[in-house]
Amino acid sequence: MGIDEKLDVSDFLRSVENFNKSLEKMLSIEAAHLKSIDDAGADLNFDYQFARAGMIKIFEMTIESSWKIMQRWIKINNDDKIHEKPKRELFRIARQCGLITDQVAWWGFYEGRNKTAHMYHEEIAEDVYALSKKFKDHLNIFAERLKNRI
Repeated sequence: MGIDEKLDVSDFLRSVENFNKSLEKMLSIEAAHLKSIDDAGADLNFDYQFARAGMIKIFEMTIESSWKIMQRWIKINNDDKIHEKPKRELFRIARQCGLITDQVAWWGFYEGRNKTAHMYHEEIAEDVYALSKKFKDHLNIFAERLKNRI
């Protein structure tokens, strides 16, 4: 039995939990930030920018661990050559296997992950942060389906 023959998802599931808790905290920071803009007409405050940067990094790490565990599951259960195929194919096969519901959305999340190196641009940072909020439901569906298949 090779190292990939037994799939341990415990670290991945902890990263999903961390993502969910972080997003919940970030949404409360965002709400306070939006209230401060309404009250004082202030621009981006440092707490919001700092928290958003952290959330973007957590999104990046979580999407990275997601596609890697997805790839390992597919390698064990469906296609032992999956590591040689592009990410679009990975997400297509993951949808066919019932691990995810929307391969196009997952491709978009992966593209967003590729933009995280450019979060010094305010527009990119906001786009990736918005994407991280959409990622939550897809991530949780994947985690639940993965748990049910191991």
